[in-house]
Amino acid sequence: MKIYLNILHVLLILVGMSSCKKEKEALAPSDIDITYHVPQGNNPFDQTIVNYYENYGSYLLYKFNERDAYWTPTGWRKPVVGSAGSWSVGAEVIAAEQSAIPAQLDLLDKSFFSLYPQSFLKQFLPVKILLCSKVDSIYTAYIFNPTYTATKGIKKVPAYYSYDNIAVNYGDATINQMSNAEKLAFLARVNQVFFQSINERALIKPSTEFINSADYSTSNASQAVAYGKGIIPSYTSSITPVSDWNAYVMAMVTLSEADLNRSVANTNTSAVGILNPTKDTNGLIKKRYNMVRNYFINTYQVDLQAIGNKSRGL
Repeated sequence: MKIYLNILHVLLILVGMSSCKKEKEALAPSDIDITYHVPQGNNPFDQTIVNYYENYGSYLLYKFNERDAYWTPTGWRKPVVGSAGSWSVGAEVIAAEQSAIPAQLDLLDKSFFSLYPQSFLKQFLPVKILLCSKVDSIYTAYIFNPTYTATKGIKKVPAYYSYDNIAVNYGDATINQMSNAEKLAFLARVNQVFFQSINERALIKPSTEFINSADYSTSNASQAVAYGKGIIPSYTSSITPVSDWNAYVMAMVTLSEADLNRSVANTNTSAVGILNPTKDTNGLIKKRYNMVRNYFINTYQVDLQAIGNKSRGL
């Protein structure tokens, strides 16, 4: 009897293992290829793309599918319309026209790659850069006809970040008609979303010096109180050392020194004027600004403010 029970026990284990194996095989998305390869063709510009991959470890793709553009571990990010007519936030993208890719790569090099050391890009670039002929930011807009009705809002943007990719625009004939203002807007946006990707992936932490230089333990009754403590995000938000650090980074990347030194009321929550005594009443913002700027210069040889100045044509 004991021998019989042991044999039965072994058989049950084997059946269970077989069921688990079949279940895992059924769940595996074997029909989806999530690997990327370059070159994607035999055009002269494909070698440039291969060189970027070899230097930075990021794939520049001009052939991609919806999964490449919209999939994330927490859900699909392709904008969709709801039952009430409202749209989910996101971007719609279309792959670049191959005839425009040489000019697009040149624009990307001048506006982005050339601004950083190779080591920084290799460490912090997302997996993919999608070369696009269209990058449209989608949002909910409202029209009055005859009552307010939700509708699809569309805004062309130079670049957009989503999970593991940055989609860049102007991969079509419009690249040959770009004004200087549009080129500056492209530079500003692509660098902004690059640091957005770094911040959202939590790849660069605030320094200990920065964390210890402000009081995060007490609440702020007003924006002026927050500025007086050297804290620059909106005082109504949930402020942490990380969100404060990220706000300093984005202020430098997106604004010039002239913008930051402009006199603006201390009730204003934008980063404009944070280095002016009107907002920086105790000189703490300037002190902490230098901490962040010097950290990036000393650690990564990247001057964030030089990028912000360049985005303003300086």
